[in-house]
Amino acid sequence: MNAPIAIPLPLADVGSVNAWLLPGDPVTLIDTGPRDDGALSALEAGLRREGLRLEDIELLLATHHHLDHVGLAATIQRRSGASVAVLDRVADYATSYAAQVEDDRRFARALMAHHGVPDEVIADTEEFWDFIRATTETFHADLRLADGDRLRAGGRSLQVLARPGHSTTDTLFVDENEGIAFVGDHLLSRISSNTEICAPDRAPDGRARSRLRYLENLERTQAMPLTRLLTGHGAPVTDHRRLVAARLRDHRRRGARILAVLGDGPRTAFEIAGGLWPERTVLEQPLLVVWEVVGNLELLLAAGAVAERVGPEGSVFELTDGGPRARRPSASGRRPRRRPVPDCAGRR
Repeated sequence: MNAPIAIPLPLADVGSVNAWLLPGDPVTLIDTGPRDDGALSALEAGLRREGLRLEDIELLLATHHHLDHVGLAATIQRRSGASVAVLDRVADYATSYAAQVEDDRRFARALMAHHGVPDEVIADTEEFWDFIRATTETFHADLRLADGDRLRAGGRSLQVLARPGHSTTDTLFVDENEGIAFVGDHLLSRISSNTEICAPDRAPDGRARSRLRYLENLERTQAMPLTRLLTGHGAPVTDHRRLVAARLRDHRRRGARILAVLGDGPRTAFEIAGGLWPERTVLEQPLLVVWEVVGNLELLLAAGAVAERVGPEGSVFELTDGGPRARRPSASGRRPRRRPVPDCAGRR
């Protein structure tokens, strides 16, 4: 297995994105990097090291729809004539990428407002959406994949597994013969994957409980007989069972910290974030911190440790009368009933 082609990414927490070249028949590239000149130059240089050109790519796969994984898809498609094969939900997003991003932007602004982010802080996130627009492009899939499909790529037989959570479109490409999987951002060796909160109609089953779904899917991956997970960022994961266990412990610790913050009284998600991270982090990354806090609150709500009060100004969270019970719900999906919350809260 060749080393990944590291493509620079102007995001401080990850630095680069991995594009994986499978040089067998058909010559396959998994993930692309963002649409910008530096990324394209890095990809072409990486291919040259393997004696290939961009025009030699015959099949393009993507692990999910985020800009750093599909930004160059249209460019590669135009120059090489490569077939693009992606999960059906990636294909749906890609056919009108700009319009989908605008829908995400509107929903994200409503989500932040609902969870207590001040208007002026929300306004400062427009640069983030400008960056997404500038580094992506609509493309059309030649083959729409479904969970459980198999395809030939780079001399390998790969099984397609849908594992939504980090995004609604997360896809694993698994080579069962070698015990390896190309996993995108589903599980990363150095940092914990965030879970974006989307509008419920974007969720695979109409329920936007991204963190609950993510942990359930992590446990499914944990049970698989794999030796290496080839990731979208950083080094491969060589002991995925141990790493998943560590990620689950991290969630329990984060839940305990949230309960401690709520011990001082009811809080919005944004106020909870202020009790977890430095002010600079909270103000510079308000959408990411809201995703993180609300995601962990999903777990605490499902466990009955926290209650949510929804009013005209949004949601406020507080400890339940029974006191802290920071356990995660079982993967069986049996959870206490609770009243629906508005779509702008990211769950229903």
